[in-house]
Amino acid sequence: MLWLQSRRRFPLLLTLLVLQIVPGCAFFQPQYRTAQHATRPLSPTDSRPADAFQAEMAEASARPVGEPTKDSDAILTGLPGEVDPAPLTESNVANSWGIGLLEVIHLALTNNDVIPVDAQFLSSSSPLLNTPELVASVYDPAIQATGVAGNRGTIAASSDFVPVFSARSTWGEDDVIQNNLVSAGLPAGSVLETDTGQLQLSLQQQLGTGGTLEFQHNTTFDENNVATNLFPNVYRGQLALEYNQPLWSGAGDLFTAIAGPINLISTRAPSVDQGILITRLNEKLSENEFQVALRQLIKDVTDVYQNLNLAHQRHQVESTTRDAIREIWERVKAQDESGDGRGLASVAQAEESLHAANARVRDALAEISLTENRLRRLTGVGPQDGRVLRPSETAQDNIYAEDWDVSLDAAFSTRPELHETSLTIRSLELQRTAAKSLTRPRLDLVTNFHVNGFGDRPFNDSGRPTVRPDSYYQNLLKAGHTGWFAGVEFSVPLDQRQTRALQHQLEHRLAKARAALQAQKKEIAHELWHAFRSAERWSDQVAENQRRVDAARDQVESLEATWENGDVTVDLLIRAHTTMSTAGTELARVTTEYHKAMNEVRFRRGTLLEDLNVTIKEAIPGLTVPAGAGDEHDVPFPGEEDGHDNSPDNDPSDDFAFRDTEEQQRLVMR
Repeated sequence: MLWLQSRRRFPLLLTLLVLQIVPGCAFFQPQYRTAQHATRPLSPTDSRPADAFQAEMAEASARPVGEPTKDSDAILTGLPGEVDPAPLTESNVANSWGIGLLEVIHLALTNNDVIPVDAQFLSSSSPLLNTPELVASVYDPAIQATGVAGNRGTIAASSDFVPVFSARSTWGEDDVIQNNLVSAGLPAGSVLETDTGQLQLSLQQQLGTGGTLEFQHNTTFDENNVATNLFPNVYRGQLALEYNQPLWSGAGDLFTAIAGPINLISTRAPSVDQGILITRLNEKLSENEFQVALRQLIKDVTDVYQNLNLAHQRHQVESTTRDAIREIWERVKAQDESGDGRGLASVAQAEESLHAANARVRDALAEISLTENRLRRLTGVGPQDGRVLRPSETAQDNIYAEDWDVSLDAAFSTRPELHETSLTIRSLELQRTAAKSLTRPRLDLVTNFHVNGFGDRPFNDSGRPTVRPDSYYQNLLKAGHTGWFAGVEFSVPLDQRQTRALQHQLEHRLAKARAALQAQKKEIAHELWHAFRSAERWSDQVAENQRRVDAARDQVESLEATWENGDVTVDLLIRAHTTMSTAGTELARVTTEYHKAMNEVRFRRGTLLEDLNVTIKEAIPGLTVPAGAGDEHDVPFPGEEDGHDNSPDNDPSDDFAFRDTEEQQRLVMR
């Protein structure tokens, strides 16, 4: 029973065929680097065994409510010690921790994987608490780069050009009763016994021009009991090479780089934003948005730092005034105790002023505590730990002098909001180009060349007579029996309303983006003008209040000199000290507002980071893209057209770093 033997042999033959072909195929995944922002070693608790975790849970369950854990200081990042819930005292302020502005910025950039915003603190609609997935973070560029659905990243876009290997192997048996002699050459009523098998292998490569190149190997096996056959079992099949190429709609490497291969575009919901060029722009947009968030964080840190400095100055002024009033009260009280009691009113007035001064000192302490907490929040460290942050440096803003034209040009060239809109315009221009191509009819070149094979056995068998025909693979590899076809395939919807609607929508979006860019420039000009006028306003206030403080100090010194002789009442002297305190506090306030206004000028001009000697390097290294996927149509970064390369460097060692200066040591932040 030859066919029974062949039946048992057929699965083995199919397995051998697959094993011969599969090892030659390269299965691979693209190698890429993700964002370097979020790299952080696991803590010991992240890798602890399950029994240790259960032991900790049991210990936590047995712990009385309110008792602190052994890791209660774990919420602190960058600062040692434990959280101190006690109110701030003057002894704490005396034991303050001096910290410079660059150190504060260093902490903020180092400790914040999720970017905090000062204006959102204590808000009932805080995005950090209600919608944390929408808050800017160091993970966002990597999330964009690795997107696989919707707003894809370059990795997913380049996967369209990865060769695809597919294999399909089936076999079966079929017994059919014959109704007549003609159907299969068997006696009527006999059974046609058939064994079949199929092996289909293909390797398909998507090309950057939009076409596809496919290598196919198809083999069928047929064994039956028909007596009229030359062989009871036979192998037949072919090796084929197919090449299909769009000629009209969706043709060309530019279209493919913008929209992706046309064969992968849905006809029901067409889109032209899945190509490598668009995904690269999306990644640059994500990095730009991240830089905007960091820029806002640094501005918030510098502003709150100045506010904390103001709180400390106010406390110093109020403490000095309180000490002066206490001295007056003690002297008046001593005089009254040694006299006839006619100075009771003066003692009471001095005592009331002392209590008022104490209240102002306590309020200044509370302001230090609250402002310091805001600064700790922005720098990513924990609440009060017994030490008080105290600014150790003041802004070095001298007499205000800024050139309007230079500042406006700097704002137009450096503001990230304009970069983002420019990137959006570039993306929409490319998408409109691809959408125009989609409105054309589909005309594709279709070609195929194949070699046919035939034989009653797959390979040579030394036990068989040599007079028999060649085996299946001998026949196939000799390429003596070939075939081919070539032609075109044409299709067009009778109404192109959908693709034309897509084109018109992109044109409207492009017009809006261009109008928005002009409106943004006007808005930036107004912002910068407002910042200039604010800086001038507070500069004038600083000068006037400095003269006010000098006059108040002269008044106090003069009254103290005459008070010793009894020519000045206690009321007048105390009011002079209070006036000097008010003048000193107001001078500190307007000086802080002036420094914040200068900071606002730098922020609106777009040079805040540069003026603070802070450099933000690119977050996402360049990703390797397969050849032919549109590399020759790379997208220029805004400013390159003018001969200025403003694009970020593709540096694998991406980090945040302070520039070297003569006064400050370089701090590598990540």
